[in-house]
Amino acid sequence: MNLNILWFILVAVLILGWSVMDGFDYGVGGLLNFIAKNDKEKRYVMNAIGPVWEGNQVWLILGGGAVFAAFPLVYASIFSGFYLAMMLVVWLIIFRAVSFEFRSKVESAGWRKFWDADITVTGLGIALLLGVAIANVLMGIPLNKDHVDYQSLFSLLNIFGLAGGLVSLSMFLMHGSAYLIMKTEGEVQQRARVFAKWFAVAYIVFTLLFLLISPIFAPRLLNNSFGIIGDIVPVIMLIGGIGAILTAGSSSDVKPFAYSIAGILGAVASLAVGVFPDIVPSSINPEYSLNIYNSASNHLTLLVMLIATLIGLPLVLIYAIYAYKKFGLKVKMDESSY
Repeated sequence: MNLNILWFILVAVLILGWSVMDGFDYGVGGLLNFIAKNDKEKRYVMNAIGPVWEGNQVWLILGGGAVFAAFPLVYASIFSGFYLAMMLVVWLIIFRAVSFEFRSKVESAGWRKFWDADITVTGLGIALLLGVAIANVLMGIPLNKDHVDYQSLFSLLNIFGLAGGLVSLSMFLMHGSAYLIMKTEGEVQQRARVFAKWFAVAYIVFTLLFLLISPIFAPRLLNNSFGIIGDIVPVIMLIGGIGAILTAGSSSDVKPFAYSIAGILGAVASLAVGVFPDIVPSSINPEYSLNIYNSASNHLTLLVMLIATLIGLPLVLIYAIYAYKKFGLKVKMDESSY
């Protein structure tokens, strides 16, 4: 297979891994102050992701590193126009990480409430802004002939961008709720079932809205390189959402999470087929777009990186499987808990 195409697929897989693994982190964080009614329940919810949230961010690092090394021009161009937005996301990630570590350091209700609010705001903010960024990429970025984007942060907050943000926000909240169904018991789990159902409904509604306005704001998506297959891929998003609705109220603790993953798979696949073979399409002139060929590193670099990835990625997967197996299915509170 062509190395450029293979690396496009690998980057998509890394984005999928990050969306699934880190996605429920952001969803659970965004739900914290709504699904937990007291400090004890908040600690319970936080410990659902406590043992794994740091490890999950490895996928974000891998994805960013892969884009930087395989498609360096994409990395440079994205940061030229998305710099402030990307730095805002980075700061949200930093403050979110600090919240987990600082929350229990002072025996003060006010102190804990502050960091609880921080966890919620950062989780919601990250989920929303990432969708805004992706929607703008799908719409096309005003890249000039030098592949530089001069748009401002506020120009990203257009109708199509905000619609994409609502899709990603509802998707991650659905995913976080489904994860809590799998990890918790009792009243928290029952609330998670209700939240999962309603956020799955929101996910379907916002996805349909996004698809409805796509021909207006991103007509290029109608001419995807995969033809009928590319048109069918978004259906997977809807199947995931519908499955989450139907199983959220069932006796199964795992099925809602599985359907939520399917919804995310459909979203990432839709992104991939929507832009291919471009990675960053230009809204000024299609010839200025960055695709898998004119933005890629040389053949030797792609080959060496592929070998390194084939060695390193299985190690990441082995670690993830071990970590999740080690901490079991349901949350168990002890002296080392958050």
